[in-house]
Amino acid sequence: MRRLLCSIVTIAALYCPVAVTAQPSNPASFPTKPLRMLVPVPAGGPSDFIARQVAQQLSTSLGQVVAVENKPGASGLVAAREVLSSPADGYTLLYAPGSMIATPLIAKGSGLDWSQDFAPLGKVGRVPFALAVHPGVPAQTVTDLVRQVRQQPGVFNVATSTPSEVLAAAQFMKAAGIQITRVPYKGGAQALPDLLAGRVQIMFGPVSLLQPQAKAGALRILATLTPDRHAALPDVPTMAESGLPGVDVPTWQGLYAAAKVAQALRDRLATDIAAAVARPDVRTEFDRRMLVVEGASPQDLATTITRELAVWAAVVDEYKLTAD
Repeated sequence: MRRLLCSIVTIAALYCPVAVTAQPSNPASFPTKPLRMLVPVPAGGPSDFIARQVAQQLSTSLGQVVAVENKPGASGLVAAREVLSSPADGYTLLYAPGSMIATPLIAKGSGLDWSQDFAPLGKVGRVPFALAVHPGVPAQTVTDLVRQVRQQPGVFNVATSTPSEVLAAAQFMKAAGIQITRVPYKGGAQALPDLLAGRVQIMFGPVSLLQPQAKAGALRILATLTPDRHAALPDVPTMAESGLPGVDVPTWQGLYAAAKVAQALRDRLATDIAAAVARPDVRTEFDRRMLVVEGASPQDLATTITRELAVWAAVVDEYKLTAD
């Protein structure tokens, strides 16, 4: 009887289901399947270009496809929430402009806490900004534009999409003492056609998006939001040179994993991201697109985020910024 009972117990142990705690992926074998990189802006813009350049290099170094998926909407909340709702196994990454760290502050009640929910993997680049107007606007300088807005209140509209563009418009209006109607868009690639058609008259946006149109005479760039004159626009003054030094916004770009992803996997991804950004051919492509390669370690990016979250909190309160 004892032998029979032992046999029964052994068989039961083989066939009865046992609860197993899921284990994180092994860094030595990671990855064993394609990765997803969620991008919170539409395809076609400079942020999307940077994301795809980095994804291409990561696909090579990791030995698995890193698929870019554009998930615009709600100031980046759509992409952010999908990353957080995905398994915390390192296979779903978030690409985000620096201004997106302000999204939880702007979108009240989002339930998102950037410093707690996401772990930085590294900074990858920067998107220099400029101020442009439709050719029908007679202003040749920032001073001209400010004067014309004052003379024609309620006539001018400004296109904005990312929090950085919203902030730039708010800073510009405050510094100049003027009011302009803000028109929200999902991304710069969607706003640009309306600027070219004259449905909006003013736009703060990436140099890489605006310069080709300015070269073709389809719009006019009045100033850059850069510390020094941009190499692609040597004759265009900075906002500081134009008398408004306070118009300055963060335009760096970074990659993140959910904070619950194992540290060993995050370290592996950070190493490959740093190597991708350091490649000479990546720098060449960035230069060609008037973008700036700007790498930083996860620790350095975390320090930047902590510092800028405090700045954004004050900015959101001062300018009463809200999500579109």
